[in-house]
Amino acid sequence: MNTKYKFNIDRLEITYTCSKEMRELFASITDEHICGMDNDVRVVRTTCTTYCHNFAVYCSNMYVGQLFFDTPNPNRPHIYLAVDNRILYTCVGGLSYIEQALHMSYYRISKLDICLDTNINIINRFYRLLKDETQTLIINNKVIRDRYNIIDKMIHYSTGSLKNIRRNKSFILKGNEIELVAYNKQQEIDNSSKKEYIKENLQFDKKIYRLEVRFTNSKQIQKALKLSCVDIEELYYFPFEDLFEQIFVSTLNRIIRFCNNKCILSYLLKII
Repeated sequence: MNTKYKFNIDRLEITYTCSKEMRELFASITDEHICGMDNDVRVVRTTCTTYCHNFAVYCSNMYVGQLFFDTPNPNRPHIYLAVDNRILYTCVGGLSYIEQALHMSYYRISKLDICLDTNINIINRFYRLLKDETQTLIINNKVIRDRYNIIDKMIHYSTGSLKNIRRNKSFILKGNEIELVAYNKQQEIDNSSKKEYIKENLQFDKKIYRLEVRFTNSKQIQKALKLSCVDIEELYYFPFEDLFEQIFVSTLNRIIRFCNNKCILSYLLKII
């Protein structure tokens, strides 16, 4: 079987700023606000218990995500757009148009998950790697020499039947405010037909396994971009797959890598 894989953003929240006048305009919307060059951007008020003002944003009748602001939390003083997952797999590059239409200014990326999807069962290969005594691993910058030591930040999950209780395996490997998550994405899609667009985007045959790096706060995102030599504005305005890959590989290596600093993807995907 030919190895297929693709990097993508799977969660994205953008922080914006705007003028006092625009903020007051948003706050005054009771139903909806229409704007854009061709009146193709629509902001519709919705209910939310966390923020005073919450809106569904549409562009050309396509749902883009949730826009929200004003909360008692002093660490969240700006305006935020939680981008819909479908947009991340179809037209994430169009977010700058939304920014212009709503007269907002890009400030930073505040939430981010980047994934690697593949048709190879990288979860089984990961467990094979853990058992491979010819390999020495560095986990959270600590060389693992004693194979009997408990690794507290590596958490294992499984589901299955009475005959095979660990049929579907997954794991989380926690780093310092970052984490690596692996699971059977195909199983998740099968259980929720709402995510068929991911299969359409990937164009894999049947199997989809996922490795995902997650960042818990904006400071970690900025650190990850700096370490991977990716400009944060470049990621926002020109979200190309090679940038996703740079961030993913750099972050993965911070969580787990070979003793010679080689990336474990060379083992999991058998890339020479």
